[in-house]
Amino acid sequence: MSAHTKGHPTNQQTIYKVVIEMPGKVKKLTFVSAKHLQKLEAFLEKYGESESIPWETLAKDRIAKYKKTGLALRGARYREGLSQKELAKRTGISQENISKMENAQRPIGKAVGKKLAKVLHIDFELLCNP
Repeated sequence: MSAHTKGHPTNQQTIYKVVIEMPGKVKKLTFVSAKHLQKLEAFLEKYGESESIPWETLAKDRIAKYKKTGLALRGARYREGLSQKELAKRTGISQENISKMENAQRPIGKAVGKKLAKVLHIDFELLCNP
């Protein structure tokens, strides 16, 4: 007879229930295993006391790699649920160039920024400022 059939847990790993509260949001319930609890506690000790954390602080490694404009483009595209290919179709900008812009291999000019911003429903200046 298997452990499941007997009603005995096979994994003795401890799981902690965590309730996440954000301003203006409903509480979210999640579970964290004991092996990840130490990382969560370190994160909360570092950032838990402030009202809010600037996204630049949390994403400083990614900003160094992709630049703010690339991250803004990728984030807005993700938020709209668009693939690079779909964004390319809607804007007339090649998928290859969109990839290069997201990866900080090509700057985003004013005209291109306006095309992208219109489809992504964001201010084009988010895409044009370094």
